[in-house]
Amino acid sequence: MFPKLRFAVAIAVAACGSPHAGVEDGRSVVDSNRGADGAPRDSAGSDAAPCVPPAPSRDCGAPLAPGDQRTCTVTIAGATRTYLLYAPATYDACHPAPLVVDAHGAQETAEVQAGLANFFTWPTLGIGSSFRLVADRAGFVVASPQGLDNAWAKSDAAFISALPAAVGAHTAIDAGRVYLSGISNGGELTYWSACEDAGVFHGFAPISAWNDDACPVAHPAPLVHFHSRDDKLVSYASGQATFQRWLAANHCATTPTSQLQFGGAGGDPRPVCLSAGSPWQLVTCDPSAPATVCERFSGCDAGDAVFCTVPADNGYDGGQAGGHILYFNATHLSLAAVTWDILTE
Repeated sequence: MFPKLRFAVAIAVAACGSPHAGVEDGRSVVDSNRGADGAPRDSAGSDAAPCVPPAPSRDCGAPLAPGDQRTCTVTIAGATRTYLLYAPATYDACHPAPLVVDAHGAQETAEVQAGLANFFTWPTLGIGSSFRLVADRAGFVVASPQGLDNAWAKSDAAFISALPAAVGAHTAIDAGRVYLSGISNGGELTYWSACEDAGVFHGFAPISAWNDDACPVAHPAPLVHFHSRDDKLVSYASGQATFQRWLAANHCATTPTSQLQFGGAGGDPRPVCLSAGSPWQLVTCDPSAPATVCERFSGCDAGDAVFCTVPADNGYDGGQAGGHILYFNATHLSLAAVTWDILTE
């Protein structure tokens, strides 16, 4: 089991009503004169009137409300950066919420990652990474950052690490449940940001990615890496080598301590696979589909590490990328659903 982070620290302001939290010396703090839902306490210490969720808005300066979709900007190191923000209808605006930062790959966009646009002719519309679909079920907030010229560099780790605080300027975010994922170049960004070890993110999910650096992480931050054996853009061997560097840097077990399987005979029964076509839904994986196998390595300094071998689905691009765009796979697995379950269990 990964360490369960049960403390709730709100970043910046509450989603309900006036500001009640702030930042002191770089640390997020909660106003002790308010209850867990952000409502003021009376003189006896009991909670006063219940929190009333804010009205929906596209204004990035307004408190986030259930169902909000926004295009927001933040200035980092003198540069104006853009990100998409999504709060599902299941989002509870009266309590600190988990946050997933979800980074696109090279040549892609935040809109593609969020499922608001197609990637070339590939059928990404309506699903993207599927993090918004998982958020609809689990109630967390999703931020999809936009890379400059549709790409990421190591220096962008500063933008990504600052993004949760930018979201926290108008949303109560649970600082102990902030996670980062990305595919391909966005997966590299995930590793680069992990190597910063800034304490901002408490779990990482790189997909079809590699990184040359060893990254010892001092705070609880489990990692799950997804890769296809058939990847023609970032080889499976490169992904494995990157993962092995993570294991060594964080003193993980050298051999798997347990295994998860999705799809195939005897696969995990939880609903983490995608139904065919729109409207997309999360369903139990087909036992006749090729299996995704995830090996868990325990004992790490920063929390368990998991490597998932995902079978390619080459139908969407004629095999040109060999399963590199791994949101499409033969198991029909939602990598986002597996990421969420692993990082938060």
